[in-house]
Amino acid sequence: MLERQAIAPDGAAHRRVLRQFCEALLFEAYPALHIEHDGGGNFHWRLGKRRFQARGYRGAFGRIRLEDDPIMTSGPRADRPANCEDLLQALHLDREAEGSLRMDLTRTAHLTDLTRATANPQRQRAQLPFAQMEAALHEGHPYHPCFKARSGFSDADHMAYGPEAGGRFQLHWLSLDPALVAQTLPGADTFWARELGTPRWQALRQMVQSPRQLLPVHPWQLGQLRAQPLYQAWQAAGRVQELGAWGDRYVASQSVRTLMNADAPTRAHVKTAMAMRNTSALRILEPHSVCVAPAISNWLAAVCDSDPLFGTELRLKLLKEYAGVIAGRDTPLAGHLAAIWRESPEGIGIASDAVLPFNALCVIEEDGHPLIDPWIRSLGLERWLDQLLRVSVLPVWHLMIAHGIGLEAHGQNLLLEHDGGWPTGLVARDFHESLEYVPELLSHPDLLPDLSAIDPVYANAPPDRFHRMSTAEALRELVVDTLFIYNLADLSALLHGHYGLPEAEFWRRVRRLLDTHANRHGLQARQRLFDPFAPRILTESLITQKLLPRRNLCRHRVANALHHAKGDTDVHPE
Repeated sequence: MLERQAIAPDGAAHRRVLRQFCEALLFEAYPALHIEHDGGGNFHWRLGKRRFQARGYRGAFGRIRLEDDPIMTSGPRADRPANCEDLLQALHLDREAEGSLRMDLTRTAHLTDLTRATANPQRQRAQLPFAQMEAALHEGHPYHPCFKARSGFSDADHMAYGPEAGGRFQLHWLSLDPALVAQTLPGADTFWARELGTPRWQALRQMVQSPRQLLPVHPWQLGQLRAQPLYQAWQAAGRVQELGAWGDRYVASQSVRTLMNADAPTRAHVKTAMAMRNTSALRILEPHSVCVAPAISNWLAAVCDSDPLFGTELRLKLLKEYAGVIAGRDTPLAGHLAAIWRESPEGIGIASDAVLPFNALCVIEEDGHPLIDPWIRSLGLERWLDQLLRVSVLPVWHLMIAHGIGLEAHGQNLLLEHDGGWPTGLVARDFHESLEYVPELLSHPDLLPDLSAIDPVYANAPPDRFHRMSTAEALRELVVDTLFIYNLADLSALLHGHYGLPEAEFWRRVRRLLDTHANRHGLQARQRLFDPFAPRILTESLITQKLLPRRNLCRHRVANALHHAKGDTDVHPE
C-alpha cells in the first residue's frame, strides 16, 4: 500500500509543480474541471466544490501559461494560496492513483530542490560541450508536473545516477543462458571487441563460457532485479551470472536511462532499461522495440539517402540505433533486461561544442535571461528565428509529407547543430519506439523492412499499435504534437515573453515556411492529405492519461495555431 505523504506547500519547486499541474489540467480540459472564467489575464475554475484562480493567458495551440504569482483557492473565510494537496483532494481519484500521483509530485519537488542545493550553477550553458550540456539541463519537462519523479530513486541514487550531479559509473555485466536472449548485433563475431576494445573483451571473455551471451545493465537496475523472484531463480539455476562492473565509465543524459560514454565520447550511447517511473511512463525498454531498432534506423537512413534534398537543402543527420539485446523477452521481466546502442554525436563527426539538445533553446539562465539570449543579441531575432525554423522544421515536415514517415520530434529527441549559435543542421535520435509510418503514403515501400521477421509480435499486429498507422491524420498528430504543441510552442512563448515577438507572428512564419516548401517541391497535394491546417486538431492529453490510466489513449481538441496563422501565407514557387 502506498504511504500517504503530504507535499510540502512552500518553496520554488513546489510552486513550479503546482503551476504545471494546473496548466496541464486547464489545457486538457480535464473531465472533472469546470472553467468558470477564462479571459482578461485571469482563470477561474472549479474542481468539485473547490474553486481556484490564477493569472495567465492562452498561448499557441491553447497552451495555458500561468504567471508565477500564487495560485489561489477558496478557504473557509477568505482566499488563500493553493497547494498540490488542494488539487489532489479536489480531484477525488481512486486511492491507488492518488497515492501514486502524490508520490510522484512529492519526489519531483524534492529532487528539484535537492538539485538546486547541490549542483554547481553553470554560467552560459550554451558554451558547454554536449555531454556537459545534457547534464546541465536540469529543468526537466516544461509541461508535465511530474518532471523529476524518478520513482524508486533515493537521494543517494539521484546524486550517483541522475544527470544533474554528473556522476560517472560503469555498467554491470551479466552472462546469460542463450535461451533467454534475443539480440541484433552487427558483425556479431567482432561486436564486443569493437565496443569494449580488444584487451577488455579478451579479459571479459575469459570469464564467460561459450555459448553464453552478454548484457550490460545499469547499476541501479541491477539492484531492482536482485529483488525479483524470477531473477533469483535464474541465478540459482545458473542461467544468469553476474560478472561485476566493467569497461568505460558512463554519465547519464537528461533522460536518465540513456548513458553517454564519459571516457570515450565517440563511442556509443547505451540506452538501458530502468524500472523507474518518470513523468507518466515506466522507463523499461518495450520488448518488441529492442531487436528491431537497427532495422528501423537503417530503413530511415535509406529513405533519407534516396532523397537528394537531405544533406543539401534539408540538413538532417541521424544517430542510428545499431544494436539491441534483450533477455527474458517473453517472461514477467520482459523489458527489464535490455539495452540498445546508439551512435553519439561525436561518433558521427559532430564537434561536441557545435550541438545542443533542442529543449535547451527554451531554458532560462540564473541571471533571468534565456540561454539563447547571446545568440539573438548578436545575430538578430528575426534572422536567427527564420534560420532555426528552416533547419529544424523542414526536415521533419518533409519526411512526413514527402515520405509518409513521422518522427516523435520533441525537445529531447532533436539536437541542433550550430556555428556559434547560428543554426546549421538538425540531428534526430530515438526511433525504435516512436517512428511511425502509413504504408500507402510511403515514397519507397520497397525499402520498408519486414519487422515480423525480427520479432513475431509484428506479424498480426493491427494498425495504430506499433509503428504502422492507419491514417495520415494519425501521423500528423504525432508530428504536430511533438514538434509544435509540446516543443516549438515553448519557444514561441519564450520569444513573446522576453523579446516581444507575438506568438501569432511566430506561427505565421512557420506556416509560410511549410507552404513555400510544399509549393517549391510540388508537394501541395501531399501536404493536403494530412490536413495540417484544420481549425481544430487532436492532441494527446498527457496528465489526463496519468490520472485516468484505465482509459484508452486520452486526447483533446485544441485550436490549431497553423490555421489561425493563415493570411499572408499564400505563396508561389520561387
